Amino acid sequence: MQANLGIAGIIDRPDMEDFPIGSIVKTPSGRIGTVVKHRGAQSRHDLFQRIIIEFDEPFGDSVALQPHLLKMIRRSEASS
Repeated sequence: MQANLGIAGIIDRPDMEDFPIGSIVKTPSGRIGTVVKHRGAQSRHDLFQRIIIEFDEPFGDSVALQPHLLKMIRRSEASS
């Protein structure tokens, strides 16, 4: 018997490893950036993984987002 994972309560969410460093991603606001760093849970009160994304414009602008919020545009060639 095959169970429907959605009904069973199992959610298939992306993980940090699904976004290798150097990959190009799209944020919820529509900005395109490059994955530069992975950051794990910072404390016992903050259990979320975050991916650091840098943007080309304005130079040096960055954001830390949870993996499930990102959409892959192009995987890093180094990850292949």
